[in-house]
Amino acid sequence: MNILISTLGATWNIIPETIGFINYRENDFYKNHPNLSAINKAREVGFGCEEADELWLIATDKPSVLKGCNHFNSTYEDYLAIKKWNSNCGELVKRVRLWVLDGVADITNENEADQFHDLTLQVVAYAKQQSEGGKIFLSLACGRKTMSADMQDAAYCFGCDAMIHILGEPLKSDLGAVLSQDDCLKTNPLYLGRYKENDAISGYVVPEFEKAEVIKAKPGVLFLDSIRKLQDEAKYFFTSYYLDQENDNHNNFQILYTLPLNKIRQLKETKIGIYEEKQQKELAYLHQLPKTELHCHLGGVLDCNEMIEVAKCYESEINQEKERNNLFAKWCDSFHVDDFKTPTDGWKEWRRQLSVSLNTKAYLINAVMLLKYEDCVASLDELLYGKYLDDSLFRAIDIVPYENLGDLQGSALLRSEESIRRTVRILLKKAERENVMYIEVRCSPLNYVGELNQQQVLQCILEELDNDKNPMRKSLLLIATRHGDLQKIDDSIQLMHDMENESLFKKYFRGFDLAGNEASKSPAELHDKFLDVLKECRNITIHAGETRDEKSIWQAVYYLNAERIGHGLTLKNNPDLINKFLERKIGIEMCPSSNYQIKNFKDSYIPESQDGEVYPLKEYLEKELRVCINTDNPGISRTDFTNELHRAARLTPGGLSLWNMFQLIYNGFLLSFYPYEEKRKMIKEVEQMIGQLIKENKI
Repeated sequence: MNILISTLGATWNIIPETIGFINYRENDFYKNHPNLSAINKAREVGFGCEEADELWLIATDKPSVLKGCNHFNSTYEDYLAIKKWNSNCGELVKRVRLWVLDGVADITNENEADQFHDLTLQVVAYAKQQSEGGKIFLSLACGRKTMSADMQDAAYCFGCDAMIHILGEPLKSDLGAVLSQDDCLKTNPLYLGRYKENDAISGYVVPEFEKAEVIKAKPGVLFLDSIRKLQDEAKYFFTSYYLDQENDNHNNFQILYTLPLNKIRQLKETKIGIYEEKQQKELAYLHQLPKTELHCHLGGVLDCNEMIEVAKCYESEINQEKERNNLFAKWCDSFHVDDFKTPTDGWKEWRRQLSVSLNTKAYLINAVMLLKYEDCVASLDELLYGKYLDDSLFRAIDIVPYENLGDLQGSALLRSEESIRRTVRILLKKAERENVMYIEVRCSPLNYVGELNQQQVLQCILEELDNDKNPMRKSLLLIATRHGDLQKIDDSIQLMHDMENESLFKKYFRGFDLAGNEASKSPAELHDKFLDVLKECRNITIHAGETRDEKSIWQAVYYLNAERIGHGLTLKNNPDLINKFLERKIGIEMCPSSNYQIKNFKDSYIPESQDGEVYPLKEYLEKELRVCINTDNPGISRTDFTNELHRAARLTPGGLSLWNMFQLIYNGFLLSFYPYEEKRKMIKEVEQMIGQLIKENKI
């Protein structure tokens, strides 16, 4: 039901002008107006195809009076005149209702003004409820200026679909269904826009009225007082928040602090990650939010479908090798997925042995095997993951078995220019789908040397970052690996020096990541190797506290000057180090899925995991540590950027609030290695995106 609401003042003649502006399709009240085209344009913008079903009037209890020769009708007589006019014109509105401020003949003092203000707010709030999703049209055209102000305030509080006004001289009382040409020159209807409901004005009790057409409302100001209290509470909150010098540690997007107090409470009280039946709705909410990805390894981004897609890059080379190498050709023809089992000695050893016996390149063997599964990807999933397809079993498997799950991609697959380029494109497309606004891609070009040298590998990656037209910001981190040949750390640092004058390298390179099994080498043992990086003030993030105790984190901070720590799960065991993180504003890159899969944490959706530890994320947030959420290896962990936020909530006893979700996202932007001034600009843009989501009522 669509409702038109107007006050009723000294003369009722303006009411037909108001109705005729909105309800005009059967018989246009303004069809003789010289500005009809402008009126119709205003109608199109303001009302579209909507018309008012009912007219609601709000008036004082004006009696009939005689003044000289002029007779003024009572409020009730004006009401009857409006009904008669409506009837004579073919029932432009289906019903006319009247609210009369009982016993108040006119507004002559502040108390009477407040009482009429109260009634106006009540009627508009009641109309919002009774319309049941229909349109609300408010008119400023009839009555005293205070009445117009009351109607305007109602629009600010409860919103309306169209605010209208009528300018011009009072018209004669014998109005028909159409204005005469003379009268058209005296009046001009205006559409003044629509008003969004004020979220701060909520929690009030909607007034109840009888269903009668004429309602005598008792004077009062209780409803007005309740609305003013809500307005003042919100104003006080915002003012005190920004003026309170002790409360300067804002740990969330600034725009969220401008929300009404009740909305902030809602964000802080609404928890996700508790009830499995709500998962899809919660994921849809998180999907729309802008995100960052600060901890993502290029060598672990591909799922089974994507590995096959990248393997197709080698089809030409495979065919050439088959023509050259008869042993290889026979092996390719004899390979059948139905007969193939997971190698007992692991994928790396399987490839190594075959490459020797077939006198071919190991990565071609890997590509052939993947391509054989093109029509049965589920079988490849089963081959690769086995029992780990069950999420309740894919936990606490330790770091080495976890890394082995990635042995069909990374350095086993990315050995050609096109395979590297395609993998980068796949990653960026994934990020785009999940509304990632900033990503830091981690890679070790030394591991992908094949037909290209390490500089060429890096150049390919940089070019794909630059070729991507998505407005998402992109950065690159070089990985120095602590296990295996430590000479590779020197080589990675030398690669930085070799490329430092290249334009794309300067554009995208942000720093170093020390990755690999923590048990291999401690940060203290690698201090000397990183001196060049430290001297050049490069950004550094260190994998620490994932599988080792808090001493590993301490060394990362004090020996390698880490600005961010990857995982940091054992930081909770050293309160003094936590204080140092707070003082230095060191970030923590948590990766919920891989943390759960490698370690043993409780997941609220998985009963079998309840023997695990409590994920430390909530503790870190409560201590105001800067934590962000990342995917680590989305292909290996079978996850994506949205699911990781949700997994973080699932791993937290009692779930995480929506406010916490925004904190985690905000921290991601804050902790990024993006250049300082550009980072500030990026955060402002993200604030605008969140503002738009708020405007669209999606937050």
